[in-house]
Amino acid sequence: MGDDMQRCLDMLAENVGEVRKNAENALITICQNILSHPDDMQYRELYLDDTVVAEKLLPAIGAMECLFDIGFTEAADCLVLPQDASLSKLHALCSSLSKNYSPKTNIIDKPVNYHLSPGTSAPQKKNFLVQIMKGFQGVMRYEDPALQEKARKLIPIVELEIATMSRVRELQKRIKQNGANLGKHTKGPLTETTFDTKELFLLELLHWFKHKFFTWVDSPRCSQCFSSCEHHTVVPSKDPRCFRIEIHRCTNCKAFVEFPRYSDPEPLLKLRRGRCGEWANVFTLFCRSLGYDARWVNDKTDHVWTEVWSALENRWIHVDPCEDVMDRPLMYEKGWKKRLTYIIAYSKDEVQDVTWRYTRDQPGVMKRRNLCSENSLLQLIRSLNRQRQCSSGYNASRRQYVTKRALLELVELIRMPEELNSDDGESYEERSSGSHEWRLGRGEVSQASSKANYSWDISKYGPTFRVHYSIVKDVYRIVNDDGSILEEISGWQNGANDIQNGIFRKTEGDWKMVYLARSPGTNSGQLKWNFVVSNPKFCVAAFDLQATVTAFHGATIQWQIEAIFDDTDSSKTLVFPIDDCSNYHTDQLKGAVKLILTALLLGGNGGLAWQHAQLFRQSLENTEDRSLIVNIQLENR
Repeated sequence: MGDDMQRCLDMLAENVGEVRKNAENALITICQNILSHPDDMQYRELYLDDTVVAEKLLPAIGAMECLFDIGFTEAADCLVLPQDASLSKLHALCSSLSKNYSPKTNIIDKPVNYHLSPGTSAPQKKNFLVQIMKGFQGVMRYEDPALQEKARKLIPIVELEIATMSRVRELQKRIKQNGANLGKHTKGPLTETTFDTKELFLLELLHWFKHKFFTWVDSPRCSQCFSSCEHHTVVPSKDPRCFRIEIHRCTNCKAFVEFPRYSDPEPLLKLRRGRCGEWANVFTLFCRSLGYDARWVNDKTDHVWTEVWSALENRWIHVDPCEDVMDRPLMYEKGWKKRLTYIIAYSKDEVQDVTWRYTRDQPGVMKRRNLCSENSLLQLIRSLNRQRQCSSGYNASRRQYVTKRALLELVELIRMPEELNSDDGESYEERSSGSHEWRLGRGEVSQASSKANYSWDISKYGPTFRVHYSIVKDVYRIVNDDGSILEEISGWQNGANDIQNGIFRKTEGDWKMVYLARSPGTNSGQLKWNFVVSNPKFCVAAFDLQATVTAFHGATIQWQIEAIFDDTDSSKTLVFPIDDCSNYHTDQLKGAVKLILTALLLGGNGGLAWQHAQLFRQSLENTEDRSLIVNIQLENR
């Protein structure tokens, strides 16, 4: 008997009595069936959703390892013992197991007993467990050296390194100027040792991937007339790299357009389009090709992203390429209002249930986790991890490192009772990827996505207040006289005071454009910004506005500025229409202590009228975008 088989048997012996006996009985039966019918392929195929596999082998540590040791290999939906595999290991395994335990039933002449149809036991449970096994096998595609090389050639590494160094210099400048904090990841003051250039490079990679490399597709454009299409049906694919083909129908010429949904990242390196599955697939490959310890994360409630191991912080960091968001794990539960169930992470080393990183509602999640017992899931994960980490060629030191890393993660995911259902005090945005209609249908964005009520205190920055907003980067920046940045606020809605009729940020992947629009089906949309003089020594002297707007098919965007001269007396208010928002100046607001800037989106034609009034429309390639500039000059009262 070889060392590998003895190790598998030792693992099998660790199981409790009934689990071990069931697994040994199943293994003996499988071996005897093959030895008695060596040329019959039905005995050499073990379907992953069969009762014997799902209920007797998967729960037992070491059982699946025994199958792989005697020569079974993974196919699409089953394990197969090739015809040219030596049967000597089957004899050895059967002999070793028979010494300890004799099978209760000999089913050599009844192969149907372990080729049961999926309908004879809980199909949801079997499908769930099978999908985990497939996911664990699928991530090995990222480890193909030739595929990694193809991926690396597409990444502008030098360009991203330069951007990373610019970010480093900016951080160093802030350290020296005001001792700014890096953010929520660090405790205490920022020093030059509290950030890692590799993680900063990852931020640049993430932003490049979102805005320059990959394209989101709800529905493809018609290949004949280039009009928009609507989802029609789904058909199976004969291409093993593609898990299904969506058929979409042109809204203009009624032609049918195929949209293949690839699970293999290689064709996606050329196509560069898709939804979250394709995005996370390629981005995880990119991370692996650059040497990051990365894993592919699947949310059972239908989303996919990446996690990257931080050597600096000794923890896995959430990275969502669709959203250009890093380390915001509660975004899905708190921002998207997802009712989470199972979130499983897959890497070349291990598969892990990481649900608890992404929720603070453990009781609610537990009520929804009903696809299988927690013990069945844990047993499967342990079995798959042991099989992968005890496979031939797996480095012993790597196994030790992965074990230590798993323990660190376990400690991180254990929540104290007072942490459950707690609020971390942060705000989380709704989903931004995908069309507004598509997100509404998934319940991941509200009809009136108002998270406003913000007021800018314009008197705390000196005699001049300057704020620039970039729709491309989706960030407000308050700047000094010399152009240096005093403060940043991410998210257009986080700087607004009032939002009506679901104003949202729309990204056109095909045209590489981005802008704010009102919700579909609404006749108008309104956005307001508040500028307040809190210092009683100052008041407004002059107001300047520069804004970018685009309108089609009779749509309009109307602007106005309201000046309030006394907060206690509503009669002391003046409203001025703004005819030219591209270059507006007025000094008729002298003495005001509060300004309200309003943009009203109106009109348009047909079912797409909501899209015809576009606020701040810019090309995603515009790195110097200043979609909105507000300058307010103050003077002494």
